Amino acid sequence: MKHLFFICSFMLLVNISSAQVSNHKLIGVWQINTPQLADAWLNTYRFFNDGTFKYVFNQYDDSGRILAIKGTYKIKKDTLTLIVKTRTERIGGNIVQGGMGSQQNELVLDGARIIEVKQTDHTPIVIPVKFALKKDVRAITLQNNTYYLVSTDPHKEEN
Repeated sequence: MKHLFFICSFMLLVNISSAQVSNHKLIGVWQINTPQLADAWLNTYRFFNDGTFKYVFNQYDDSGRILAIKGTYKIKKDTLTLIVKTRTERIGGNIVQGGMGSQQNELVLDGARIIEVKQTDHTPIVIPVKFALKKDVRAITLQNNTYYLVSTDPHKEEN
């Protein structure tokens, strides 16, 4: 009986330990399509060591309404599970001409108010994940997109 208890305890410890190691692989800032940083971020995931994440949409897009998504994450083997808790949105505002040279689009949203919206649907979002080394940089493929590790500090300034 003692052996069974010891074996079960050991297996539980190994499971917890391997989940933490897997989560640890994700901690940092992952940018879509390129490891190169410019004056703004492209779509990025920020995975924190407390099991939370923040997904920030392309900062060059001055017309999108959803700016960011926050929630919790877990990784197990080759599966990333996200639970969305909130999203940051722009409401209101007007479409105006974008600044030449300073904005990507000729039509942009101006004067919108930014609000935080609680997610009512907490259905887990399950995404296949593959870890790789591309161009000598750590990368992950989530569904059909490749994200490159651009910082091991998820608190790094978002420009």
